[in-house]
Amino acid sequence: MIVYIAEKPSLAKAIFEGLGGNPQTQKREGYYQHNEHCVTHCVGHLMELFDPQDYDEKYQKWSYADLLIATHYPPKLKGKSNTKQQLQTVLNLIKKADTIVHAGDPDDEGQLLVDEVLNYAGNTKPVLRLLVADLNLAPVQKALANMEPNEKYVPLGMSALARSVGDQSFGYNLTRACTLKGREKGFYGVLNVGHVQSAVLGLVNTRTLANQNHTESFYYDVYGQFDCNGQAVKAKYQTTDDDQVDDKKRLISESHANFLQQKVKGQSGLVTLAVTKPEKKQPPQPLNLSTLQQLCAKQFGYSAKHTLDIMQSLYETHKLLTYPRTDNRFLSDEHYYQSRDILTAIQATMPSYRPPNTATATAMR
Repeated sequence: MIVYIAEKPSLAKAIFEGLGGNPQTQKREGYYQHNEHCVTHCVGHLMELFDPQDYDEKYQKWSYADLLIATHYPPKLKGKSNTKQQLQTVLNLIKKADTIVHAGDPDDEGQLLVDEVLNYAGNTKPVLRLLVADLNLAPVQKALANMEPNEKYVPLGMSALARSVGDQSFGYNLTRACTLKGREKGFYGVLNVGHVQSAVLGLVNTRTLANQNHTESFYYDVYGQFDCNGQAVKAKYQTTDDDQVDDKKRLISESHANFLQQKVKGQSGLVTLAVTKPEKKQPPQPLNLSTLQQLCAKQFGYSAKHTLDIMQSLYETHKLLTYPRTDNRFLSDEHYYQSRDILTAIQATMPSYRPPNTATATAMR
């Protein structure tokens, strides 16, 4: 039996369809079965790191005397309380498998969350890696035909594990230390510390203090509007050493700015140098998660989570996007070869997006 372990239910369903199965009639409790193929799934991480008190009960109580808490490596893992049933389903199928296919998402966390279940199960059976970045039928089937040994990708998951262990060690020790110090000052809440959270809070605090302590300053720009052979040209006055300027070479005297304005009013300008040169500008790269979140926040006021939820729906439900949770801004060779068909489909269903020049350069990379 071949057992496929996907990262999430939607991916498991797409893989099962790629194998020729019918998800509507061949669904079991926590997996799909079609001939010798069995497709199950995680629900994100099914495992989590031991807490300090799991190693030693004394850490149940927070105390200065117990800091620093030692970092255990390799760490011990335990099943997450809210997904224990699905974890048991996956473990039972691993026992029955002859071959296992790792179908986590194509990133470090996707690699780790299946690897850690296989390690927890003590698996010694052969494992292949299935990389799916597009849930449509044809790309899934092509990915199924091009699987590789999972050993090639294990180091990717190790980077995610190292980050998790580091985050836990950093967070537990500093959170306890700061909270205990807060109690000495009469604060009885929890002062959470995290390498991302604390850095962001520091940036917000720094910006807030800068705004509170800001002293208004004024500067002045002088512009002239000229007619050059019927072409309107807007020119900006360039300050000199004789002008009153700030550290950024900007005029700070309103009276001098008004003087300059009156001095050049109605006067002719002399072009002393004109430079013309060709420039080649590359088209913008495809959006990744962070750049799209920034764009949607600026244009529509969406929160980062709202944008991610929309992307996930377009990826999982409507199958219109590539894998969204990535910082990569390049498309794969597979998408390059599909570009003509994709553009043809867009032009047929959305005429408003049809380019004025039908000779779209799909041969360019």
